[in-house]
Amino acid sequence: MDGAPRTGPPIADPSARAPAVPFLLLAAVAGIGQVAANLPLPSLPAIGREFGAGTEGLVVAVFLAAFAPAQLVWGPLSDRHGRRAVVLAALAVFVAGSALAAAAPAFWLVLAGRALQALGGAAGLVVARASLRDGAEGAALGRGIAALSMAIAAVPALAPLAGAALEQRGGWRLGFWVTAAAGLVVLAWAAARLPETIRARAPALDLGAVAGGYRAVWSDPRFRPPALVAAGAMGGLFAFGAGSPTLYITVFGLTPLAYALYPLIAVAGVLAGGGAARAIMRRGPPSRAMAIGVALMLAGGLGMAALAPFGLFGKHAVNVTMLVFVLGLGFALPAAFAEALAPFPDRAGTAASLAGAVQIAGGALAAAAASVAPMPWVMALCGVVAAGAAARAGRG
Repeated sequence: MDGAPRTGPPIADPSARAPAVPFLLLAAVAGIGQVAANLPLPSLPAIGREFGAGTEGLVVAVFLAAFAPAQLVWGPLSDRHGRRAVVLAALAVFVAGSALAAAAPAFWLVLAGRALQALGGAAGLVVARASLRDGAEGAALGRGIAALSMAIAAVPALAPLAGAALEQRGGWRLGFWVTAAAGLVVLAWAAARLPETIRARAPALDLGAVAGGYRAVWSDPRFRPPALVAAGAMGGLFAFGAGSPTLYITVFGLTPLAYALYPLIAVAGVLAGGGAARAIMRRGPPSRAMAIGVALMLAGGLGMAALAPFGLFGKHAVNVTMLVFVLGLGFALPAAFAEALAPFPDRAGTAASLAGAVQIAGGALAAAAASVAPMPWVMALCGVVAAGAAARAGRG
């Protein structure tokens, strides 16, 4: 009643270690949004046939438009109300959205369901990274985020294959029902096994406090460089995703089915890079793995851009340079997140939210650029952005 901010009781002694979270559960929480993003892709033509040509693109656009800003909501909420409560609420929203999209009699309800899927799914990545920050620092944090990245790396490649099988078996709605069931399983698992990892709650939130928290994180010079490294890494990956269908199918003459196997290149690179990064971070700081990763991304992006001028542009040469880029991504991305979150033990959710939003924004900008400019040049630019950011981090 005295007007002082209500901080609420601490969940635990701030100096105590956070309880360990079962890693598979953490990976499931982090990956459920990626499942929702990618599983419906093979069903887009069927959705277009049912609701009208041209509508299918909105199924992807609405999800991405909701996913990035949603990350900015969940982080501060988890700092205030705890990781566990936010995960359970977000998974309930995710299940409701998946069921709404599956049962929707009208297209606007499909889009509403997709927005709810994105809103709920966005919490997973934020809270998973924040939970890791609650219980680890330095190299240990980097190794944890690298393991998490490796665990969910296969989702963008394997989810469309699962979606295609479900589409053939029961139509496009079956994929959404299966996604709802998967979300319900993860919700029940989290309710039974997810501990609270935050050690002290943030003060009561209002819009001014949230904005101030983001301003404080962004203005910290230790945050911006690794966050921009993550944006450059994701930008290169999104640019490849946006530009490669035309390149491989129209220019190189692959069938759509053959092209669908090419995302496995990204999976292989991320897994190899993430595994190597974990080994490096056992013996040194995350900054070392980030520097190696940025060098590889720069080499892969510039190498791909140089193929055409040197008369080497072809499917196999593009594959090699893309593999170099995503190998670097596997090194750099978890290390960049570890570096970005490390200075903020008391605002891990806010820092994870902002870093994730910057990462997705970089990916969206690069994807848009790749739709109007040559993909190799966009990937090269992403490598340059990451290298410039890493250089600033080194000077800091």
